[in-house]
Amino acid sequence: MALSTKVSLLAAAVGVLAASSPLLAQSPDKYAEGDAIYAALRQSPPDARLTIGGSEIDVLFADGAPGLDRARVLAWVRTSATAVSTYFGRFPAQRVGLLVVAEDDDRIRTGTTFGYAGQAIRIHVGRRADADTFHSDWILVHEMTHLALPTVPRRSLWLQEGEATYVEPIARAQAGQLDPKEVWRWTLVGMPKGQPKSDDQGLDGTHAWGRIYWGGAAFWLQADVRIRQRTHGRLSVQTAMQAINRKSGGNVADWSVDQVMAAGDAATGGTELSELYAQVKDAPDRVDLDTLFAQLGVGMQDGQVVFDDKAPLAWVRRQITAPPKA
Repeated sequence: MALSTKVSLLAAAVGVLAASSPLLAQSPDKYAEGDAIYAALRQSPPDARLTIGGSEIDVLFADGAPGLDRARVLAWVRTSATAVSTYFGRFPAQRVGLLVVAEDDDRIRTGTTFGYAGQAIRIHVGRRADADTFHSDWILVHEMTHLALPTVPRRSLWLQEGEATYVEPIARAQAGQLDPKEVWRWTLVGMPKGQPKSDDQGLDGTHAWGRIYWGGAAFWLQADVRIRQRTHGRLSVQTAMQAINRKSGGNVADWSVDQVMAAGDAATGGTELSELYAQVKDAPDRVDLDTLFAQLGVGMQDGQVVFDDKAPLAWVRRQITAPPKA
């Protein structure tokens, strides 16, 4: 999938974290609402049950999903779950229902994640999607990542969408499914979209798509860099997210943002998350991305991602996408 397509599709791949409130985007089909998804998953036994790291993913093909290559779909689900499990140290939900809706096209599109009545995901898959489409897909990993953190108040949706935007490519890179240069290509192109405009009042309460996804992702990147610097690479925002997931149980829990920050800080023994949240929640904090990327030793030259391994934080950049140590 082309980078520009991926960036634009983030607006459609909205992970719904508290489905009792209105969605940013709705699909017009009969499985658009959370209650319909839960009903389908309850009323029919799963077509397949995948076990990933002790967790179970119950896959149901909506209305039989005629025309879908089920074996290919299940392999893709396993690959996506492996990436998420690599990042979080385990699959972030003990059991999740996955409703696969067949579409008459060649794309994978529109993922939605729910947690208010158990952990569930709906994903639309084209009957003509080929091997390359499944191999390059990022949407299911994005949605599975939403299972990991607790639901926060709606005004702080950026926290969860930013987390999924930040983690998804890193998880795939750590699992050996994505070249690290592609992680940074997406970051270099996308993250400027999260900068505040002149009338911005901070990340909390924003309705701007770029701020929700990319402003949120910038929050997590900054926190990651700061934690790794303080701990000399021993700990990271990945450490914090794993701890938050284990303590909360994921998106079935309702937490305040302060609870999320406190749990993450406790896991790393610092205050980076709480301090950064206080800085960005109600003020238009503009990130100096040029300096940050230069310190990490990453940039674009003639349309290609280039690394500078002599940059002061090049070691942080390498750590972020490196496979976890056993």
